[in-house]
Amino acid sequence: MIFFKQTVNSARYVEALRNQFIPAIQSEPDFESMWFMQDSATPHRTNEVFDLLEEHFNEWIVALGYPKSKNMGIDWTPYSPDLNPCDSFLWGYIKNKVYAGNPQSIEDLKTAIQTVIESVETSTLQRVMQNFALRLCHIIAIDGRHIEHVIN
Repeated sequence: MIFFKQTVNSARYVEALRNQFIPAIQSEPDFESMWFMQDSATPHRTNEVFDLLEEHFNEWIVALGYPKSKNMGIDWTPYSPDLNPCDSFLWGYIKNKVYAGNPQSIEDLKTAIQTVIESVETSTLQRVMQNFALRLCHIIAIDGRHIEHVIN
């Protein structure tokens, strides 16, 4: 888990990707077929970031501006939580669980975040992805309009 003490800028983001995140996932058996997905935060959209991502993930990247910069990958769709299981489920789930424990310090908060993330069951994530496939079908059926009112 990576926690930043300072504001995230492109250099800090690249450093965290290069020295912590990528080494941590390279040993995963499916690393070669893994997709990397990031949001549209400004520090995530620099040439330095895109070059590093290309080096490790090639075209297997979902990131705003990446296709324009590298002529491959998939553009991140900003303001489209329906198209991102992390936005449509995971972040809210984690936030609710973390703050239910009422952390009183930064260290308590970090511990709570790590504990909650580590406790998410594989079966829960599998259901989220099944639901994501259903969301995509609904989005196609209603010509890309917002779907929360359709599935709730």
